[in-house]
Formats: sequence, structure tokens, C-alpha cells
Amino acid sequence: MALNRDLAIAIESLHQAYVTVRELTGNATDAVVHGPSSTTYVLPEMQMELYRMAKAERQLAAERVAILDALPAQLAILDETGTITAVNEAWRAFARAQNYPSQTAGIGVNYLDICRAATAGGDSLAAAVALGLERVLAGEEDKFTLDHRCLTPESLLWFHQIIVPLRGAERAGAVVMHMDITERRNADAREAEMKGRIERMMDQAGIGILVHRDYAPVFANPACVTMLGLEGQDDLLALSDVRSLFELPAGTELDSPHGDAAGPEAVRLLGQVAGRRRDGRPIIFRTRVFSMTWGSEEAVCVMIRDITDQLRVEDQLRAAQRLEAVGQLTGGIAHDFNNLLTVILGSGDMLVAALQHDPHLARLAGQTVIMAERGAELTKRLLAFARLQPLDPHRTDVNQRLGAIEDLLQRTLGAGIAITLDLSEDSWPAMIDAGELDNAILNLSINARDAMPDGGNLTIRTRNVQLDAQNADIGRDALPGAYVVVTVTDDGIGMTEATLARIFEPFFTTKDVGKGSGLGLSMVFGFVKQSQGHIHVRSLPGEGTSVELFLPRASAAVLADPASPRRDPSGPGLSGAVEQRPERIIMVEDDPPLRELVAAQLRQLGYHVVTAGTGLEAIAVLQTNAVIDLLFTDIAMPGGMSGIMLAKMAAMQRPNLPVLFTSGFAEGAAKEQLGSDAEFLLLTKPYRIEELALMIRRTLDRRVVNGTVTC
Repeated sequence: MALNRDLAIAIESLHQAYVTVRELTGNATDAVVHGPSSTTYVLPEMQMELYRMAKAERQLAAERVAILDALPAQLAILDETGTITAVNEAWRAFARAQNYPSQTAGIGVNYLDICRAATAGGDSLAAAVALGLERVLAGEEDKFTLDHRCLTPESLLWFHQIIVPLRGAERAGAVVMHMDITERRNADAREAEMKGRIERMMDQAGIGILVHRDYAPVFANPACVTMLGLEGQDDLLALSDVRSLFELPAGTELDSPHGDAAGPEAVRLLGQVAGRRRDGRPIIFRTRVFSMTWGSEEAVCVMIRDITDQLRVEDQLRAAQRLEAVGQLTGGIAHDFNNLLTVILGSGDMLVAALQHDPHLARLAGQTVIMAERGAELTKRLLAFARLQPLDPHRTDVNQRLGAIEDLLQRTLGAGIAITLDLSEDSWPAMIDAGELDNAILNLSINARDAMPDGGNLTIRTRNVQLDAQNADIGRDALPGAYVVVTVTDDGIGMTEATLARIFEPFFTTKDVGKGSGLGLSMVFGFVKQSQGHIHVRSLPGEGTSVELFLPRASAAVLADPASPRRDPSGPGLSGAVEQRPERIIMVEDDPPLRELVAAQLRQLGYHVVTAGTGLEAIAVLQTNAVIDLLFTDIAMPGGMSGIMLAKMAAMQRPNLPVLFTSGFAEGAAKEQLGSDAEFLLLTKPYRIEELALMIRRTLDRRVVNGTVTC
């Protein structure tokens, strides 16, 4: 009975369990088994259902574990106390890689206690994590994030940590994830470094960089701000349209290329673009435009380079080259013209002497001589521009020279011009030809008078200036050094830029026909340049003109200008009987008419003359036993042997032979070839027969003995 009672109790328990299973599974068809209670049960099916339920739960758990292990982030599940209840494979792999045996499984370790322990050791990072975890577990925060470093034996790693709450039906806790962001962090660092380098390059770049989006500026580097004369970058970024900074030609835009040329690497060259600084000064840019990405949007980059100074220097260089070419041309013309004038003057002198019996013809011959002298003055001006005129530079007190010609200037300019001398008391002495300085000041003053037809003020100032290597304001060709500056300023009509660019060209003049030769400023230019100085002119229409002469300072070792006697032009003359002289002269001249004329003049003066057309012919004569007392030679001759070379070769054969040079150029050319210490005499063309006689006699009376000149 007891057994039956126990069995009945067991069956009843199974019955209740079955009923519960039926309610859970909804199964209504079962196989029957008869028992004392006459109740039908299907126990095998129930067992199968329970098995299937257990299998499904195991499969779901395995899938959950597989999903967690497949995550690249290191993940740990914590309960409400902060204890680790589960970790994924990434968490375990990191623990194994770092040799953390206590975390190979991680289960049962209290993550919150670990953070608190590290906080006690002064780890501020652990303190932040502990506080964040506490707030998540308490439900005060839904998410806590933090980027932190992790120094491993191999390298420095960076992790992004996320803690989120885990709330189920019967449990609460948190999920801790560590995501390795080392590569991203390194990439960000490299990008930041590259961006910093680019920004530094843009800041230090000598070209302007302007970025705009639909013409609204978004960036401008310091060079761009400086070029435009703005206070700072904010001034430029405040503009609504960058096109207001430029004077763009019609049809030109500061946008990226379009059409077939468009593309990420397409560059548009706008060439020269005019602009204007805030102070109103015009500037010229060379511009390049291309598309780029600025931030996350398309933009246009405009690269500008200020070429204003470059263009100005190029203009100055072209002007200097043009003047140099004109100087060479005029110098060559003057040389040839001087040969012609020498023939005309010589023939005229001979005619005057020969026609003493016929006053009318003698007067015509005299007019010929006068016109030839005027032509000689013209060629002298051309040679001055070509920097080939004879100069006699000495230590000169500029203030004294200006004071000495003040009365002359006043008489020349007239009562309508008020002259003011503003002379510096400590003005340095200048190394110049004083006579040519007087002529230069007179020329400038006459030009100033003509620019003030209704009268005005003329001011002449002196000052000392020490120029350095950067002389952009007065011209890049001005050499560094000490200068005495003479400034001639008027308040006349001034000049336009076009006129100012040509004022030094020979024969260029703005005066009416017959009122100016156009050689005055050319002479001043040549004189100053030949003196190793510089000339600078400032002028604006209606605001007058200021001409600055930069004259080189004389060194203390240079003596003052000696009182040099003027050449006596009287000479022996041609009247009366010609005195026969025993000296024999070899006369070397490549121009046949001039050679014949000068030979005839020398014979009229009583000398014996041997002529030669080239240096080689003269050498052939000197190699003979012929008696020669003087070598009279032109400097510039064809055939490869100049008069300078001829004189040197003659000195090797006849050391004491006197030499007289003649030239249609100037003394400076001969000095440059012979050297400053050479002793020689020069007769410049054109010359009168009296000058020829004087220089021949002076040269013959000189003798060179053992390198010493005796008279």
C-alpha cells in the first residue's frame, strides 16, 4: 500500500509537470499510458520537447558566444557589482599577448575594484574609468567613453573605451568595450603633422595663397595679406567677394578651369593681373588658379606673386640696355664724325691761311671753320652721353662750386625764377670733374626754367648718403657706397611716366622745334655715369620735377683740384715763313683723307713726315734704320692692332720714342688700356692746326729715360 501511495504521489507530480509542459508547449496530442488515476500521459513526447528546448537554448547561447567572439573590440560583461561574468576572444587574446595570466579567462575578476586600486596609486585615467562605471551601473549615465593610452612592451597603443548599461529581465550590469584605435590615432597624428607642415609652408611662402568658395574668402596666408597691404587675415576674410581685390580684364574670372581642361590637377594661368593695395598703390600679380578640396567642400585656390618690382627692374634694365645701345651707336658716330670734322677744320684752317689775299673767300673759309667747331661741340655732347668724354676728376668741394655759379645761374634763368641753395654744412667732397659738374647743374637749371614758363622756384640741395645693397627706390644699378647728393628741384609742369622713361635718350625733347637739342640731360646722364655715380629723377604732372645726382665721395687720400693751366690755343700759327725742323714724325691714321691732311699740316709746320695706314705698316718702318723722332698715331684702327698696341710694340724697339695719341673717342678709353700710371699725351679730334702744333712740340720736348719723363 505504501508503494502504491508513493507511486500515486509520483504520478501526480509528473501529472502536474506534464500539465505545465502542455501549457508551455501547447501540445494537445499525446500517446496514452494508463495509470491508477485513469489519466492519459505522453511522457516520451514531453521528454523530446524538453530536449529540443534545451538544445535550442544551448544553440542560442553558442550563437551569442560566437557573435561576441567575432567582434574585433575587446568586450567584457559585468554584473551589477562590476564583476566580470563573461569576456570575448579579443579580450582573452589581448590578455594572453600581454602576459596577464589573471585575465586569461577574466571571469570572476571585479573590474571596478581593479580601477579603484589603480586610482589609489595615483592613476587619473583609472579614476575616470571607475567613476564612469559607477555612474553607468547606478543608472546615472547611459554611456561613458574615453580615449586612453596603453604602453605595452612592444609599442604604445591607443584604445577607445565604451561602457554601456546591460539591463535584462532578471539581471543588471554593464558592458565594457575596448577598441584599438592606434592606427587611426597614428593616421590622425600624421595628418595633423602634415597639415601643420603645409600650414607652416603656406605661412612662410613668398607667394600669396588665397582660397575662396564661390568668391567668398575662406583662407589667406600672411604673404597674401602683406601683398594687399591689409592689417591681418581677418580683414581679408571679412570681404564678401575676393574679386574686389583685383582689376580683372573683361571675361576673366578667378575660378577653376572648365570644359575639357577641368580636372583635379588642372591649373589655369591668368598671367598678369592688376590689383591695388589698401593704400592705393597699384600692384601687378602673376596668378595661377586651380580647384581643391577645402574641408569637405570644393573650393578654388588662387596663387598670386607680386611682380611689380620685377617688372620695374625689367623696365629699368631694358631702358639701360636701350641707352647703352644708343650710347654705343652715338659714340661710334661721334668718332667717325670727329674724323670728318678734323678734315673740315684742318682744310678750313689751311684755306684761311691761303686766302689772306681774298677777304671774301677767307671769310667763307672762316665760316666753314666756325660751323665745324659747332659740329665738334655736338659730337662732344654725344661722347658725353656715351661716357667717352675726357674727364678730369679731382677732389671737389661741391658746396663751393654751387656757390660760385649761383650768380651765373640767376643771370641765365632770369628774374622770374627764385633760386634757393640749401647746402649741407657737413657735405663731403666729391670725386668729379668740377667743370662738368658746373655744366650739369646749368643744364638742369635751364630745363627747370623751361618747365616754369610763368616763373617759379628752383631749389638746389646737397646732402650725404650712404647707399647699401638694396637701392630699389633710386634704381637697382646704383652701386653701394658713399655719395654726395645734389638735388635740383622745380615746381614746374612735371612729366608723365612716358616722358620720364625717355628723358635721357639723345635728341629726345618735349620742347618746340628749334628750342632744344635733346642732348642736355643726355650729357648730364653720361657725365654722372662716367663719374661712377647715379642719377635719379622723380616727377609727376603738375607737381614739378626733382633730379638727384649721386656723386661718389672723394677719399681722404685724394688731393684737392689743382689749378691746371688752360691749353694755349695760339700755337705757332701758319703766317709767315715756316720754320724748318729737323724732327721726323711717323703719322699713323687709317682714314686716307685725314691722313693726307694731317701729313700736309705737319709738313707745313716744318716737320719731316712718314705716313702709315695701319699699325703693321708703322712697325715695318720702325724696324728699319730710319730716323724717327715721334710716333703720332690714332688709337682706334682696324687690322687687329690698335694705337695702344702699336705704342707698346714701338717701345720695345725704340724705348725712348715719344708717342702722341689722337682719338675721336676720349682720353678715358686710352687710360683704361694703358693704365692710370702711364705717361702719354692725347690730342682729341677734331683739332685745329694750332692745337696740333702745340701738342707735337710738347711731345717732342718730352723724353722717357729709364722710365722717367723729362722735358
